Amino acid sequence: MATTAFIEENIAPSALTQKLRNRISANGQIPFREFMAVALYDPDDGYYASDQKRVGKDGDFITSVSTGRCFGLILAHRLNHYWRKLDCPENFQIIEPGAHDGSLCVDILTEIQTSFPDFYQVVHYELIETTERLRSAQTSRLTPNHTGKFGIHTSLDAISKATGAIISNELIDALPVDLIRWEGNSWHLLMVDLDSSGNFHFAPTPIPSENYELLHFCSTLTNYPEGYTTEFNPGLKDFAQQASGSLIKGLLITIDYGHHTEDYYHPDRKEGTLQTYHHHQKSDNPLISPGEIDITTHVDFTRLQAAAETAGFQLNSLGTQASYLTHQAKDWLLGIERQASPETATLLRQFQTLTHPSMLGTRFMVLEMEK
Repeated sequence: MATTAFIEENIAPSALTQKLRNRISANGQIPFREFMAVALYDPDDGYYASDQKRVGKDGDFITSVSTGRCFGLILAHRLNHYWRKLDCPENFQIIEPGAHDGSLCVDILTEIQTSFPDFYQVVHYELIETTERLRSAQTSRLTPNHTGKFGIHTSLDAISKATGAIISNELIDALPVDLIRWEGNSWHLLMVDLDSSGNFHFAPTPIPSENYELLHFCSTLTNYPEGYTTEFNPGLKDFAQQASGSLIKGLLITIDYGHHTEDYYHPDRKEGTLQTYHHHQKSDNPLISPGEIDITTHVDFTRLQAAAETAGFQLNSLGTQASYLTHQAKDWLLGIERQASPETATLLRQFQTLTHPSMLGTRFMVLEMEK
């Protein structure tokens, strides 16, 4: 994989490097999926365990949440509308896996509290976060303004038989993936090994015969050029099943970078979608300084939709973030036309950033499904 616009020497060696070297030295080469899982989620030295600022202008990347509270405001209006569609049940749980520092939770709960006080009375927000540092940040951010209105869990499995909604915002793109490459008229799994200098490098290996899921997936890919490299995300099915297990009735809203299958695996996309981010610089080399850089891939929304349908959901909509937020914001936009506030201009600028094609409007897709 070629590296572009990213200089390894700019990044100090990560604490995880020796840990991964030791693992490979002791046990042999490892699948990239394992390397990515350690690099991002190691509880001591992983990317998300660090107390460094990761999101925003001073971090490694921006998100829809980091543009301001407009994103959460629009989602709050969507959830209120859905609650009323269900005839206002007495308990409504909003579940956010990968809730990071709780910023989206605060924006949603604050808007519900201000604009829909009757809805606020029945809402309880469930944040799912595996990293201890981020769970502490969530507690600090949500207390005292929303005391009693939230719970924090380490697994989506902790929630069951809820009525409400699951909001997955830029979660699926951080699930560990397998990397595969077409070489010599067959698909190979990219393993991570060490060279003679102790540096990480990719080692293409025949796909093990017991990896039925990956072999079946590869059998659906045909007519690719030599060296074509792409990703397979085995976590989509598990995520859909866990989401279904958490809800007895409700919405599943997934916001992320992504494509339909035919675009994702187009022969012209020769190096896949995997990228890394550090101080807003991008690269497609994920083996640099594990623990210090974000590693991300796009989402195959066709496969995610199919997995969710198998798990019991049905499709409501799938499209760009611009189309989704514009549709869900109609009532709010009409309201501020009738009665503006001192914050209106700021919120409209945020809305433009979220929906404009040259900004975030077409960089993200939104899949909404219902059970």
